[in-house]
Amino acid sequence: MQSINPDPRILTLLVIGTEDNVKAHILRQHTLGINEAGHWSKLLPVPNCPDKVMSVLNRVMV
Repeated sequence: MQSINPDPRILTLLVIGTEDNVKAHILRQHTLGINEAGHWSKLLPVPNCPDKVMSVLNRVMV
Protein backbone atom coordinates (compact mmCIF):
# COMPACT_ATOMS: atom_id res chain seq x y z
CA MET A 1 0.00 0.00 0.00
CA GLN A 2 1.37 3.39 -0.99
CA SER A 3 1.20 6.24 1.50
CA ILE A 4 -0.77 9.37 0.61
CA ASN A 5 2.28 11.63 0.86
CA PRO A 6 5.60 9.83 0.59
CA ASP A 7 7.40 13.07 1.49
CA PRO A 8 7.16 13.42 5.29
CA ARG A 9 7.40 17.21 5.00
CA ILE A 10 4.00 17.42 3.29
CA LEU A 11 0.96 18.07 5.45
CA THR A 12 -2.41 17.41 3.81
CA LEU A 13 -5.33 19.50 5.03
CA LEU A 14 -8.86 18.32 4.26
CA VAL A 15 -11.91 20.49 4.87
CA ILE A 16 -15.39 18.94 4.67
CA GLY A 17 -18.65 20.80 5.15
CA THR A 18 -21.38 22.68 3.37
CA GLU A 19 -20.25 24.63 0.33
CA ASP A 20 -20.72 27.94 2.17
CA ASN A 21 -18.75 26.80 5.22
CA VAL A 22 -15.87 25.35 3.22
CA LYS A 23 -15.60 28.54 1.15
CA ALA A 24 -15.74 30.64 4.33
CA HIS A 25 -12.98 28.57 5.95
CA ILE A 26 -10.73 28.90 2.89
CA LEU A 27 -11.35 32.66 2.75
CA ARG A 28 -10.65 33.01 6.48
CA GLN A 29 -7.35 31.12 6.12
CA HIS A 30 -6.46 33.45 3.23
CA THR A 31 -7.46 36.59 5.16
CA LEU A 32 -5.30 35.54 8.11
CA GLY A 33 -2.34 34.94 5.78
CA ILE A 34 -2.20 31.24 6.63
CA ASN A 35 -2.90 29.71 3.20
CA GLU A 36 -3.49 31.20 -0.23
CA ALA A 37 -7.09 30.65 -1.34
CA GLY A 38 -5.92 29.55 -4.80
CA HIS A 39 -3.78 26.73 -3.40
CA TRP A 40 -6.81 24.70 -2.27
CA SER A 41 -8.32 22.15 -4.64
CA LYS A 42 -11.62 22.89 -6.33
CA LEU A 43 -14.64 21.94 -4.27
CA LEU A 44 -15.44 18.26 -4.70
CA PRO A 45 -18.65 16.47 -3.70
CA VAL A 46 -18.36 14.12 -0.73
CA PRO A 47 -19.54 10.62 -1.74
CA ASN A 48 -22.82 9.59 -0.11
CA CYS A 49 -23.24 13.04 1.50
CA PRO A 50 -25.44 15.12 -0.81
CA ASP A 51 -25.04 18.44 1.05
CA LYS A 52 -21.29 18.22 1.69
CA VAL A 53 -18.22 19.23 -0.30
CA MET A 54 -14.51 18.91 0.40
CA SER A 55 -11.32 20.72 -0.52
CA VAL A 56 -7.71 19.61 -0.07
CA LEU A 57 -4.48 21.54 0.44
CA ASN A 58 -0.98 20.05 0.47
CA ARG A 59 1.51 22.18 2.36
CA VAL A 60 5.24 21.65 2.78
CA MET A 61 6.25 21.99 6.43
CA VAL A 62 9.77 23.30 6.94
